[in-house]
Amino acid sequence: MGVLPLTPRDFLLRFPLMTGVGRHSALACWRWLVDHPQLLPLTPETLDYLLAAVNLPAKRAMALRRQVFSADLARQVTTSLTQCRAVTLADTAYPALLKEIYEPPVVLYFQGRLDLVARPQLAVVGSRHPTTYAFTAMRQLLPAVSRQGVCLISGLAQGVDTLAHQVALAHGGATIAVVGTGLGRCYPAQNRALMDQLSQTQLVVSEYPWDAKGAKHHFVERNRIIAGLCQSVLVVEAAHHSGSLITANFALQENRNVLAVPGNIDGKNSVGTNELILAGAKPILNSEHIMEELLVDKRP
Repeated sequence: MGVLPLTPRDFLLRFPLMTGVGRHSALACWRWLVDHPQLLPLTPETLDYLLAAVNLPAKRAMALRRQVFSADLARQVTTSLTQCRAVTLADTAYPALLKEIYEPPVVLYFQGRLDLVARPQLAVVGSRHPTTYAFTAMRQLLPAVSRQGVCLISGLAQGVDTLAHQVALAHGGATIAVVGTGLGRCYPAQNRALMDQLSQTQLVVSEYPWDAKGAKHHFVERNRIIAGLCQSVLVVEAAHHSGSLITANFALQENRNVLAVPGNIDGKNSVGTNELILAGAKPILNSEHIMEELLVDKRP
């Protein structure tokens, strides 16, 4: 019995579940297929042609060829889609802004309301160990923004991320959590109840398969998705080498606006935000400053 040809969606859904074939290889294959749609749907013969044209390293090409049409991988895809939903680069529902970034995830697993990605988006990032000043600033700045229909994106980490999600919920707004594990896990564990709530009423997304553990590099990779989904990134509090500055850097690379809450010149958690402002980030002193960036064409 011959193998069934793969649609573009079928093909992409297999990549996160394969071993030895990473995101770079997946994107190389996908971008070549976009330019050569006559090869679709994909068969073993047209796959050989694709691999020769893309010129993947031999080891990766062999791993892809060995796995992609296997019955075991097909079963894994089916099981994966019973646990959560997924949108791929081949789907019209894939978030338009995210599709523009240099390395978009080929598959975005999600639970909740994917329609939230169509709203104006503000990423809110900052210290995992914020000062009371950060909490005060967020409670002053974000409620009005959330009530105006702006969706708050963050990473479900402790500290600033958690409060950003909670502010949106408290004020009847929308929020998206981008996590660095599979959706079947939660990090940090104490945010499990919050993650469950967001999965049911808001949106939680990940580029990692359902049961994937959180590796250190996952959280850096997660930051590019946070930056990619939004129009602007607000950095609330950040030390000199904060991970929040990685998100801000991704935002700059992808031509997003970077906003920062100024802080005391002698505050360790304000060094990063103050340096961002010095480098040209917009200082945010009130909620109107944020809405000027996000709703300039959407207000009466």
